[in-house]
Amino acid sequence: MELRHLRGFLAVARHGHFTRAAGELGLAQPALSQQIAQLEEELGVKVFERSRRGARLTAAGQSLVRRAEQIFREVDEARREAGRYARLDHGRVVIGTISSIAVLRLPALLARFRVRHPGVEVEVREGNVARLLELLGSGALDVAVVHTGSLRTGRVAPPAGRAGAPIKWETAYSEELVLIVGRRHRLARAREARWADLSEEAFVMFHEGSMVRNIVGAAAAVAGFGARSAFEVDETATLRSFVAAGLGVSVLPRSMAASPGPPVSLVRLAAPRLFRTVRLAWRRQAEANPAAVALVELLRSQLVRPRGAPFDLTARGE
Repeated sequence: MELRHLRGFLAVARHGHFTRAAGELGLAQPALSQQIAQLEEELGVKVFERSRRGARLTAAGQSLVRRAEQIFREVDEARREAGRYARLDHGRVVIGTISSIAVLRLPALLARFRVRHPGVEVEVREGNVARLLELLGSGALDVAVVHTGSLRTGRVAPPAGRAGAPIKWETAYSEELVLIVGRRHRLARAREARWADLSEEAFVMFHEGSMVRNIVGAAAAVAGFGARSAFEVDETATLRSFVAAGLGVSVLPRSMAASPGPPVSLVRLAAPRLFRTVRLAWRRQAEANPAAVALVELLRSQLVRPRGAPFDLTARGE
């Protein structure tokens, strides 16, 4: 049963006449008669009694009028509701992010998004890169902010994971990773540390699936040793607290290491130097969600920097 058939049926029911109904609909009278005939064939019952004076509803036709009017009320409401979503009066988007973005960047970005689109519900999920890519691939996330690592030795750290669905990517920015140590550590006043100097150190590590953990392991392997994990944690604040207490050394993006928190010393790492690249990722299917599209555009406008632009911790609130 097609809406055009029901629309024609209601027009004939209002006018009691095929020709006048066809004029209202902008149709030729034979075309409208054919639509009604197709409707009656599908229903298996006559909805009009035809005469020279016009068309009168049968009992089945009278019942259908009520149903058809209800259908068009539902259609109109569906259109109005869809319009509200298209205008972002309503909607929902799920974003996944790594902790450094969640702590330093996301609150201000989401506050801006809320001002622009107060009717949109935003769900935030935190995790390491491997977990976020898994969620993105499964459809549990619309958008993700993740990072990948590289060694400045010509080698690139192994990817932390792969998404299982078509994903679009855009590079936002890159920044250096630095060694952090407690204020009483032997390297606390050093300007630079060689990886060979860290072969006997105990590391405070993120759990498996972390890009930082992966790249530290790769850099240690290049230097000829295996990084020994003394503690494994989930949260950056916990990792930093452990390092500040002298329980080990660790590596963080410079923006995280320089942010307020338990006191640690930042030491630049000599070759192989470590860098992370922050990337935006979103499901192609999410492009059908106006709320997801709006959030991606905001993230791109605030996070993506021109290639070669310096990393400024103050300019963007890192």
